[in-house]
Amino acid sequence: MRPTFVDYAIIRIYFIFVLGVGFARRGRMKTSEDFFLSGRSVPGWITGLAFMSANLGALEVMGHAANAAKYGMLVNHFYWLAMPAMCFLGVFMMPFYYGSKVRSVPEYLRLRYDEKTRTLNALSFGVMTLLVSGIDLYAMAILFQRLLNWPFWASVMVSAGVVMIYICLGGLTSSIYNEVLQFFLIVFGFLPLAILGLKAAGGFAGLAAKLPSGYAHTWANLGHATENAMGINWFSTIFGLGFVLAFGYWCTDFLVVQRALAAKDMAAAQRTPLIAAIPKMFFPLLIVLPGLVVIALDPTSQQLLGGRYDNALPVLLSRFYPSGLLGIGLTALLASFMSGMAGTAPFGLSSLASW
Repeated sequence: MRPTFVDYAIIRIYFIFVLGVGFARRGRMKTSEDFFLSGRSVPGWITGLAFMSANLGALEVMGHAANAAKYGMLVNHFYWLAMPAMCFLGVFMMPFYYGSKVRSVPEYLRLRYDEKTRTLNALSFGVMTLLVSGIDLYAMAILFQRLLNWPFWASVMVSAGVVMIYICLGGLTSSIYNEVLQFFLIVFGFLPLAILGLKAAGGFAGLAAKLPSGYAHTWANLGHATENAMGINWFSTIFGLGFVLAFGYWCTDFLVVQRALAAKDMAAAQRTPLIAAIPKMFFPLLIVLPGLVVIALDPTSQQLLGGRYDNALPVLLSRFYPSGLLGIGLTALLASFMSGMAGTAPFGLSSLASW
């Protein structure tokens, strides 16, 4: 990959903008509610996009593209089976969370149950936050080391430093407004990639013809776990992923619930996950489709991918994007990593504060 001055300029502008949001909010964080909940003043459509963007870290963007290259359209279940849980959160759970005036899910658990429950939840999710942030930092550093020859330590220090600065200056408000920017960067950064990749594969019909057996179907071969490469069946998919895991994540993970708690009123809080569910339905076109395209172009996963499915998005970026568009694509990747870190930062602080 040969980025030009234009590509680096786009990345620099992105860093300047996200830091600018933090400095613009400096001095307005006077109470814990201002820092952790943006003073409960954010419009619903903004919290809805931030709700979605907070779930677009390295695991979701690069991870699901890689999974699509490895397993096919079965990965769609991670997106589409989240819909019932997101709707349940908005309709049934948010009146409890928002109406109780708490700053965090652990704080709600203390009111609903007892101090031991809150401590266990705060500690477990605090540890998870550190691990997830570490994965985002590591994945980003490895990626930019391979693509741009950036030193590993430089990628980690610069990205973590930028996130730390704008979160400490502007709290959750900085995180939310930057996540809205990151949402649009991810959309406009990966949408041309999906279109160009689909065109190179010969359209939907050509793509389906070039994919391995079962790759082009979301519900095919789910009668028994031995019938598909992912090793799942319809029962575990619907009830395990669609009910147990999806409801457990979307209804209790403060990383996403916190965005709804920052909404300006109860109606906006309830609309937050419902608004986020709309783009969630279409994100397989941006994330899963490129993974299918790259495996259609490289059926053995050796010629382009080098045996590593994690290379799916970087390979397509270097293959299809010219200068300028490449900068937008790289910035979209960077935004996804930083979105994951920025989403967990106030969440982790709040969990530790609750503990």
